[in-house]
Amino acid sequence: MMDRFGALLIWILFGILDWHSMAEGTDCSKPPDFSTLQTCCASPTMTFEAFKSQCGKYMPAGSPRLSPCLYECIFNASNTLDGTEINVQNARNMMQKILGNNQGFTDAYTEGLENCSNFVDEMMKYSRRRPPALPGVEVCSSLPVLFAMCSQKYVFVHCPPASWTNSDACEHSKEYSLNCQSTKQSRGGSSHRVG
Repeated sequence: MMDRFGALLIWILFGILDWHSMAEGTDCSKPPDFSTLQTCCASPTMTFEAFKSQCGKYMPAGSPRLSPCLYECIFNASNTLDGTEINVQNARNMMQKILGNNQGFTDAYTEGLENCSNFVDEMMKYSRRRPPALPGVEVCSSLPVLFAMCSQKYVFVHCPPASWTNSDACEHSKEYSLNCQSTKQSRGGSSHRVG
């Protein structure tokens, strides 16, 4: 019987083959300069202050420190997750609290959360089981963090037009993200070439 590591290697191999077969028109041998990605989509500042009363213990003073426990607390406080599924209206309300009056990004993040279920399910299948927690150490779910990571990637590809930088480097980054990654679904891509 195949162990999880072997299954993961096969999954990665199919992903690599998928990169090349689906990337018609995009040069997948030249990954984007990841240091310039932050300038492509001018995202608004996210603030978690609306959740301070429920999740303050995960918001240390000083520099921002994000943790799985903070994400889990915010998702729970906003009732964004129903088991492993996103409650779309509650996700929208959560994003409005985090982003303020930025409708374009609220829509993009909400759509990202809504479209990330398959990616998150796949990641959870292949994630390693954690060892039992040490006494006094809190263990939090990675599910909200996976949704957050996936939605961030989705927003990069679906950045509101007013916040997108139309440059060759940014367009290449978007095409690369859509066509060359094995987890195109998490970025809003599909199995066909973006034209």
